[in-house]
Amino acid sequence: MTSFDQNARSHDADGPPAAPSTAALAEPGTPPALHAASDWLLESIGEGLFVLDAAWRLTYVNAAAERITATPRAEMVGRPVWDVFPTLAGSSVDAAWHATMEKRAQMELRSVPLPKRIGGPTAGWFDTRSYPVDDPAGAGAGGIVVLFTEVGRREREQRELAARSEENERLRELARAMAAVADSGPLLVALCEAAMALCHAQGATVAEIGETEGRFIASLGHPPEVLDHTFPLEGTLTGRLLEAFRARGEVSLLAVEASEAHDSAFCGQLSDGQPVGAILLAPLAAHGELLGVLAISRRATAPPFGRHDEELLRVVADHASLALWKARLVEAAHAASRTSSSFLATVSHELRTPLTALTGYGELLADEILGPLTSDQHDVVERMRGVTHQLTAMIEEILTFSSLEAGRELVRCIPVDVAEVVQSVVAVVEPLAKQKGLEFRVEVPPLPPPLTTDPDKVRQILVNLGANAVKFTDRGRVSLTVCADDGHVRLAVADTGVGIADADRPRLFRAFSQLDTGLTRRYGGTGLGLHISQRLAQLLGGEITVDSVVGEGSTFTLVLPTTPH
Repeated sequence: MTSFDQNARSHDADGPPAAPSTAALAEPGTPPALHAASDWLLESIGEGLFVLDAAWRLTYVNAAAERITATPRAEMVGRPVWDVFPTLAGSSVDAAWHATMEKRAQMELRSVPLPKRIGGPTAGWFDTRSYPVDDPAGAGAGGIVVLFTEVGRREREQRELAARSEENERLRELARAMAAVADSGPLLVALCEAAMALCHAQGATVAEIGETEGRFIASLGHPPEVLDHTFPLEGTLTGRLLEAFRARGEVSLLAVEASEAHDSAFCGQLSDGQPVGAILLAPLAAHGELLGVLAISRRATAPPFGRHDEELLRVVADHASLALWKARLVEAAHAASRTSSSFLATVSHELRTPLTALTGYGELLADEILGPLTSDQHDVVERMRGVTHQLTAMIEEILTFSSLEAGRELVRCIPVDVAEVVQSVVAVVEPLAKQKGLEFRVEVPPLPPPLTTDPDKVRQILVNLGANAVKFTDRGRVSLTVCADDGHVRLAVADTGVGIADADRPRLFRAFSQLDTGLTRRYGGTGLGLHISQRLAQLLGGEITVDSVVGEGSTFTLVLPTTPH
């Protein structure tokens, strides 16, 4: 680093201060000719330049700095900078210069105000850069050199407009992400990314709060071991924030330096190995409940967080609090749904055993193994068998639904003979169609397309679609057609039934949904068939599409890739 002599610009008791000289910036033994060249260079540049010693005294002021501040050098050199420019105390400039002086780090600020003269109004807006320099005598800590360049009003306004535009766009992106994401995991990652980008931070964490401990549930810019790390609340930053929230019910931010934190959870390193410096914490609270704490941090060589950073983080925290509250409600609903599905599965398993026995007894009676039956008795037995088959099918639907909800449904992909699968579907659906007097057509190409998938699930889907087609068709026909194109196999089940209105299509594949309660009473069913079929199709890498006209019929097409993804 460049060195300086803090006494090079001291006052002469009997006359004016000596002429400006870069001796203040020179290594001992530098030739006089080089001093002269440096003097000319620094006096000629358009940037203002200050040299401050370790005691914050101005030891050198160049001509541009004298002109910009409209303050004679004689009134500045040799005095503490805070006496010359008292309005700088506590400003972002103050913080940046202290970071350079104490941490020996180069700092840069854009568009900051500087005073016109001693105790005077603002001279204008400037970009400033500060650099550490060594004490040439090696007697202790060195000082700093400050360069500042004036920024015109138009350029400053353009910068501010661009910065506000970027901030607004990031906030809009955050709002969209918060609205779209229902899973708290991706939501928390998006939250950390937005907070870091908006506040120019290098690290971000979200901690959930327990009775006596906190746990990091999201982390960016910190070492991997931070995630899931637990820490005691007592005596930590998070604990202080929690106490303030419980005492006053207020959502207040907390800004500190890592050296003040006394909290190993925050005082470690960033993922790039740099130590943490400034920390800014914001509570995540909604409906009177503290959901967690969002913390952002900067490396030790960066300036502290300012008021604008606090305002931005507060907005981010407000968005995130509501989104996190919504995500928790969704997760609670999913947990309740899983509990309900588990209960349904348990009950269904318990019902399946006696139903299997009833089915067996019905077959014994129908085959007259237990003795001959009258015509009326045959009729009763057939009705009983029909009801038991219907109940068994409903129970199988519920068990499949429960398995899908729990993520236990497995896929077994093998090369499939499409014609064989279709024939097995025809064996189930065609008798149902004949019972209602419907024509049943099958169209399979002479050379069926190759297909690798789970044949049992394809069969289950097509039987569901075929049985539905028969159920909602009172006259006409039901057909099953197979074709292939663009790496996909299409198996279409068409009918001439009641059809589906466009407004009802969004509800078609919802669980436990019937388009009309009247249809439920008339046709029966759990409302799970289409939902299960679509979920199974998606497991196979495909989907079910619908074409329908009210009063003319519907076509449900199972579209599958010829090879699994």
